[in-house]
Amino acid sequence: MTAEAPLPVTAEASAPPVTAEAAVAEIATLPPLPNTTSAGVNPRTGEPRRPWLIRVATVLLWLATATAAASLLWTYWIAVEDLIGSSWLTSRFERIEVGYDALLAVALTVAMLLPATGAVITGYYAWFGHRWTRIAGIITTALSLLMLLLNPIGWAVIPLAAIGTGLLWLPQARSFFDAWQAHRHPETAFAPPQTSVYYGPLPRYRKD
Repeated sequence: MTAEAPLPVTAEASAPPVTAEAAVAEIATLPPLPNTTSAGVNPRTGEPRRPWLIRVATVLLWLATATAAASLLWTYWIAVEDLIGSSWLTSRFERIEVGYDALLAVALTVAMLLPATGAVITGYYAWFGHRWTRIAGIITTALSLLMLLLNPIGWAVIPLAAIGTGLLWLPQARSFFDAWQAHRHPETAFAPPQTSVYYGPLPRYRKD
């Protein structure tokens, strides 16, 4: 038997090297993320910065809530010895029959809770950039007129609520609310459309 001659080995054509420029040209990238350290955004929290008027408006609205509560407590305190002189509403009566005193107490409590609740809700959500608080502030200011039924301490709630609400309508507050809206609902970034799509092996991998 004769030894078989080894089969010749044919060298395959090696693929041309891929340059960095060609690789970069074939990769579609998304647009860069927004810079979180830009002006208007707190780099520590990633949230929009709060302007001074939002801080002042929140303090005024919460102060209105505290003032309303203090007014009602003062009314209760005075009513222990002088029910008729404890508030403007009770002073409209020359004599209060038994049973009606409880109804008047409930009426005064409701008159305090409505504006106080509105003020604390408006201040809290304005702090976190909800633009509907501007409308809520107007409603709260209207409800604050109920504090006229109590005593002069409660009357201070009206200007506090009015000034706090007015600050929410200034242009700087509007920009703050818009920034929070964009922060909560960011726009979706899509990759640019590909107009030319190549199917099959890339030319550099073809042997023919």
